[in-house]
Amino acid sequence: MSLVLKPPQTERSIAVPEINFMVKGSAADPYEVTFLKSDDNLLVFCTCPAGENRRHCKHRVAIMNGSSQNVVSGNSDDIATVQTWLTGTDVETALREFNSAAGGGDAKTLTAAKSKLARAMND
Repeated sequence: MSLVLKPPQTERSIAVPEINFMVKGSAADPYEVTFLKSDDNLLVFCTCPAGENRRHCKHRVAIMNGSSQNVVSGNSDDIATVQTWLTGTDVETALREFNSAAGGGDAKTLTAAKSKLARAMND
C-alpha cells in the first residue's frame, strides 16, 4: 500500500478532528479516504492513484456528496459529519462548482472544476 501525504506532526501540533473511511475501488484492497478538519479548512486524502497524485478523486467526491455506496469500513454514519465539515470551506465552493459542471457543463469547464476541487482538497 502506498503512503498518503498528510500534514507533518510536530510537538506543538494541535490535534484536529479526523475521519477515515475504507472505500471499495478498482484495486483488490480498499482505498483509505481521510478527512481532516481544522477551523475553516478541510483536507481530504485518498490512497487511490489519483488521490496520491493530488488529482481529482471520485472516492472523496462521492463521500462529500453523501454517498455511502462503496464505503466498506462500517462507519457510513460519519458521512453526515463530513458534510457539516464542508460548510464555509473552499472545498465546499469547489465541490459545488464541480457538481454543476458535471451536471451539464462543457468539457473545458468540467476539467477546470476538477482541478480546482483537487487543489482545494489538498491545500
